[in-house]
Amino acid sequence: MLLKTQETTCMLSVLRSVVRILAARRSGLARWTTVVTVAAALGACSDTPEPVGPAAHGPIAADAQFSSSGTLLITSNATLVEDHYGNISIAADNVTLDCAGHTVFGPGVSGFSGGIEIDGHTGVTVTHCTVTGFGVNGIFAGGSSNGRYEANTLSGNGNHGIHLDFGSGNVVVGNMSRSNGGIGIVLTSATQSRIDGDTVQNNTGEAGIVVAGSNDNVVVGNTALRNSIGFVVDNATGNELRGNNANQNHYQGFQVLRGSSGNTLDSNTVNQNLIGIEITDGASANIIRKNVANGNTFEGFKFFTANSNTVTSNVGNSNGTFGFLVFGGSSFNTFTGNVGHANHSLDALDDGSGTGNVWTNNNFGTTAGI
Repeated sequence: MLLKTQETTCMLSVLRSVVRILAARRSGLARWTTVVTVAAALGACSDTPEPVGPAAHGPIAADAQFSSSGTLLITSNATLVEDHYGNISIAADNVTLDCAGHTVFGPGVSGFSGGIEIDGHTGVTVTHCTVTGFGVNGIFAGGSSNGRYEANTLSGNGNHGIHLDFGSGNVVVGNMSRSNGGIGIVLTSATQSRIDGDTVQNNTGEAGIVVAGSNDNVVVGNTALRNSIGFVVDNATGNELRGNNANQNHYQGFQVLRGSSGNTLDSNTVNQNLIGIEITDGASANIIRKNVANGNTFEGFKFFTANSNTVTSNVGNSNGTFGFLVFGGSSFNTFTGNVGHANHSLDALDDGSGTGNVWTNNNFGTTAGI
């Protein structure tokens, strides 16, 4: 049995609904023409009247959503009981989709930006879903706020694993995003959201995690492994990246660029990348504090055309060229209490092309221009 035991009349209603769904899909109707949910059929058999308005955001309802093929429209709390082949569209506020460990398979149909898609809705939760094989994003939310995306696996999708575009107050927690053609997890024009305890690995786009044009977000306790770049902050302000691990990425572990300002990189571990942490391209007034960048192929910490950054209590040891490198006209940066030893070229170098850089109370072995 796919559903919990019901009265005979309820089961007949459910079966009739399934027949209508299959008939509609066989007839080639458009995705918005007739989509009947099992949850609706069960509601008709319940002794308790259906509430008026959207379901409250909270525990998942006892109703279980049939899985099948085609486009699935979710308008109330739903739990998958089998894998689903095709797109899922969540089209209501305060709705929970629990895939219960089942897989949502692509490629889906054109017109969607995600295998699971949420457009302009608030309070949506998507959990325990595996989403794979879509040519677009695994999960896409556009203009949606106060959502929660938890314990999902996004793999083998053509674009990003999870893409949150605009919106605020979203939480992305405990997901695995791997081997996607774009970025593992990306925020664009998003505010006051949290990326927490996720793993992004082997994604072939720009980076594992990107915060772009997005302000006042928190990225904490994530692991970026073997992506192009581990973490990118691009034209963004007031974000905190704390306690993350960026190891064995092909280029930078962390990159802060394109005028990004007022961001904090605190207590991150950045080892065995090409470059550890790079602050560049007009990034200014950022705080780089208590990070460890060891054993990177080139620099542990690199500052290029970057001004007025505060660099405190970081460790850059055993990197292939410099522990700390400041060049390209970088000016008015302050370096205090940092440690650098056993780097192949120098532990710290200021090439003198900028002005007003201050180096105090650092513990370096070999230096130049300081």
